[in-house]
Amino acid sequence: MMSCEAPKEIGLPPEVIADVKFVDTLTVRSSTVLLDSVRTSNAQRILVGVYNDPIFGKVKAQSFVEFTSTLNLNLNADGTTNTNVYAFDSVSISLSYNYYYGDTLKPFQMAVHRLTDTLLTSKMYYNNSTMPYSSTPLVSHTFNPTPRTSSLVTMRLPDAFGQEIFALNGKPEASTIAKFTQTIKGLTFVPAATNASVIGISPQSTGITLNLFYHNTADTIALVKTFFINKRFNHVEADRQGTALSKIQPLKPLAASETGGLNYIQDALGIVTKLEIPYLQELFKQKGIAINRAELLITPTWPEGTNSIYTLPIGLALAETDASNRLLRTKGDTELLVPMDATTFQSYILPQVVVYSTKTRNYNFILTTYLQALAVGFKKNPGLLLMPISNALDVQSYSTSGQPVKNYYPLMNNKLDRLTINPSKENIKLMLFYTTAQ
Repeated sequence: MMSCEAPKEIGLPPEVIADVKFVDTLTVRSSTVLLDSVRTSNAQRILVGVYNDPIFGKVKAQSFVEFTSTLNLNLNADGTTNTNVYAFDSVSISLSYNYYYGDTLKPFQMAVHRLTDTLLTSKMYYNNSTMPYSSTPLVSHTFNPTPRTSSLVTMRLPDAFGQEIFALNGKPEASTIAKFTQTIKGLTFVPAATNASVIGISPQSTGITLNLFYHNTADTIALVKTFFINKRFNHVEADRQGTALSKIQPLKPLAASETGGLNYIQDALGIVTKLEIPYLQELFKQKGIAINRAELLITPTWPEGTNSIYTLPIGLALAETDASNRLLRTKGDTELLVPMDATTFQSYILPQVVVYSTKTRNYNFILTTYLQALAVGFKKNPGLLLMPISNALDVQSYSTSGQPVKNYYPLMNNKLDRLTINPSKENIKLMLFYTTAQ
């Protein structure tokens, strides 16, 4: 320390003198937007249920699914055939829920109906999509959710339905997956209006199965043929009458002054918060500006510390939008999310997903590269849409490992987590470190 001297010039003097500045008072304008629709095709979670949200209204979720398989019980795994004679026993459906939202202390009731048409493989389904189905349920079932002990629900379906499936054994109608699906079609899970919660079921093999029980007539050993989920989507709707969001219309922003002083976000319903930085272009008019670091801090006001029934989204993302408030999409038809920082302007395969921090009680986005793209005119500035990513940890793991996540829409729009934001400068804060040439 005693030997330190004042710094001296090293080499040639710089041709340009740079001035580093900091600002955290840049205006961020916010509003609430209802997307015209959100994609729920092949979602990572099947949603079923009804609950009354004290802020967002009465929410109803109904799922539509198809099972996939071929059916030839006389064909062995090694491709050889057997001459066994089989007899039908019963058919059931098993659901294992790994997500719940609302009051699980009240009984949960749902009915299983049979679809009268098939889902189209090439068609994209949305939260407002629906399918025709029989008005008479195959079965209705009531149970008490026990998410902390056993989450398995099994319902026996009518024998007539099982015998119809069993009769396809070895027939041309069950020789391919497409033919089997066309013959049997699918099911829909319809919740009772008296429910107080929504449950979520993984479409993977451990989440939902259709089980055909039978036996060899030469013995009494129980056998089972299991069918798994293929194509599926969630229909999710809300009655917002009497809430602060009663005036909301698709793609028409509502300022916080029109919605009880708050901005809103809700996953599968497509409610997002739009963020605009109206005076950013004025800042960019400064000579030789370069963004050194930009952080956007979002501090939610609900429901943390208030009611554990309603949880905050585990992760948020920022989606680019146009002047009409529609989501922009990449050439691969994926939502155009702001990428991880320090990537190139054109890198969209690794979206930036920010997990809620219980330590700082906020979501912290790094927007250095994105704002620099705006500064040089590579991008326009119509605003960003703040929206949840349901399986945020999955997307983050892909991003951390550098694996492309080109089709991440199934990781969105399959929960009902929500939040509100009081749009003060403390709760929506953009902090900029930037350099200007003098």
